[in-house]
Formats: sequence, C-alpha cells, structure tokens
Amino acid sequence: EGYYIRLTNDFGGIGGDVTYLRNRFGAGGYYPLGNEWVASLTGELGYIMKFDEQIRIQNRFFIGGETLRGFASAGIGPRDITTDDALGGREYAIGSAELTFPSGLPKELGIRAKVFSDFGVLRDPDTSGPEVADSDSIRVSLGVGAVWRSPFGPIRISFAAPVSKEDFDETELFRFSFASRF
Repeated sequence: EGYYIRLTNDFGGIGGDVTYLRNRFGAGGYYPLGNEWVASLTGELGYIMKFDEQIRIQNRFFIGGETLRGFASAGIGPRDITTDDALGGREYAIGSAELTFPSGLPKELGIRAKVFSDFGVLRDPDTSGPEVADSDSIRVSLGVGAVWRSPFGPIRISFAAPVSKEDFDETELFRFSFASRF
C-alpha cells in the first residue's frame, strides 16, 4: 500500500560537446484489495530538451523489455527500416496496470502471481528521412506472470502479448529477469 512520485533530470553539456536536458517524471500507486491482493497503477513520462545539436542516439530514450512487457528491449519507437535498428526517441510515455495475488502455492515459497497490461509510446527520433519509421500510436500488451522473492533477490517471469503494435515493432512473448538486493 502506498504511492511514489519521482522526478529525475540529467544535464549533458558541462565540459563536453553534447548539450541536452533529459527529464523524467514517474508516479505510481499500490492499493490493497483484500487478503494479499494488490492493484497497482504506475506511469512515467520523459522528454529531452536539446540546446543546439541533434541528440545523439546513445542519449535518447529506448522503450521495451522490462519497461513495456510484450515488446523486445528497444522494441518500440522510431526505427531505421533499411537496417532494422532502433533509433530511440526524445519523448515517451509508459504505464502499467497490474493485479498481484497469491499463486496458490504454499505461502512459504514466496511466489506470487500477476496479471497486467502495459502501454506506451516513444516518438521523435530527432532525425528524419524516408528510411525512418515513426508513429505516435500507443502500443498495448496484456500478460500474466509470477514473482519469486528468492534469497538472491526478486525473480520475475512474464508472458505478454501485444494487442496494439506497429508493423516495425519487435515483440517478445517471454521475459525472465532478476534483481539483487542492496
């Protein structure tokens, strides 16, 4: 139960040849619905302000994988259609609605189940041309998964399928991830 609000800024330009201000704003809320059932709604927005030149590809945002399940890492957003390379973008919005509940396994195992929907958009690659595919359409995925609070940190398994995507997006139906505790 609870909520969070986060604002981060990255400034590039002091003593270097790249100048930009990358902004991110995120918020989320977690709501108990009963005995060990938790609904959550999270979202994040990002925007890069450039001061003089184009934003380099390594400084742009990339969405997919953990940030938009059902899509590969850097799987949505502007893409070079001749090389199939992700170009990243200057603007994004992502969100997730999730319901976490007991898995039906013994509670001592620490395994919880979830159903979710992720949605998002990534746009404005700061480059143009006939080989650049870019769309303002919102991508959406639906999925199920499990989280295990292992002794080594949380381990997540997700199965997700896109229900709204572009032809040039790259999808990923299965994702396995883990994190460590500090």
